[in-house]
Amino acid sequence: MPSTTETEFDERSVALAQPVGSRRTPIAKSLGVTAIAALALTACGGDGEDDEVEAESQVDAELDLEVDDVELINEGTLTVCSDVPYPPFEYYDEEGTVVGFDIDIAEGLASVLDVELEVVQTSFEGIQSGVALNAETCDLAISGMTITEERAGNMLFSDPYLDDNLGLLAAGDAGIGSLEDIDDSINVGVQADTTGEDYAEEQGYQIRSYPDSGLLIQGLESGQVEAAIGNISILGYQAGEDDSSEFVEEIDTGEQLGIAAQLENQELIDVVDEILAEMESGGYMAEIEDLWFGGGETPEEGDSEEGDGDEDDADADEAEDDAAEDDADADEDDD
Repeated sequence: MPSTTETEFDERSVALAQPVGSRRTPIAKSLGVTAIAALALTACGGDGEDDEVEAESQVDAELDLEVDDVELINEGTLTVCSDVPYPPFEYYDEEGTVVGFDIDIAEGLASVLDVELEVVQTSFEGIQSGVALNAETCDLAISGMTITEERAGNMLFSDPYLDDNLGLLAAGDAGIGSLEDIDDSINVGVQADTTGEDYAEEQGYQIRSYPDSGLLIQGLESGQVEAAIGNISILGYQAGEDDSSEFVEEIDTGEQLGIAAQLENQELIDVVDEILAEMESGGYMAEIEDLWFGGGETPEEGDSEEGDGDEDDADADEAEDDAAEDDADADEDDD
């Protein structure tokens, strides 16, 4: 039974393990086929008590591939760092199980490797800086992360697994019809340490940074900001969930997402690339893209974990306090 995993990057770190032995569909090793049809996940809460829940994967495509054994941090377990919640890539469903596009990819990787899957909740700063990988918190980082030259200096990236431009999301009553409508009177929300934040800073926008995408969307919904800039996969998903905001414009940046490993772990990245190629050619990737980005039926979002709702509310209140302080500073400057 897995135990809660704590990291210095996020006090709410939690480990989710997927025991291979508890899958309800057998792995057809004799046929060289790994079937991903029904998966069982075990979650352990921060209080140390085991909380077993089951979730069914909606992926029916088969991964017909055998790969060489690779060395992992924990033998028999593929440990993945992910910044949860970041829907639709990774988030908690109503039963407290982590699900999402990235999680389906991680499940596929673990299945081909014939190991358990453990997802460690880690702050995005710890992921994108390479600190989590270098600290051997995980074997791989899979968290909707854009491949950039700076990041590639701190970690090894797989072949891209998703093209993902930036996008502009705006409040329905903000009167924003394009990027050209953004001026100094418009507050633009971004997630800290992301390419969306980099872009907004380069354009000279009045920005407000949030620690995660959930608080970013809360900021837009509450009126702290009139617009948000981030990856289109995230903002497009959020726009479909909330009638108060609308997707305005795609920003063609040519961004691509990748899976990362330690700089020295070329062997693992080579195997990941093999599996990703099979996912693409065998229809696995097309199925999960259609599920998570094509309007398929996906699990409803639930609370992050027991107790996290209060923490998120506190974070939102802190963001509101910061906004009030900034407004006061602006008024003082005007005086």
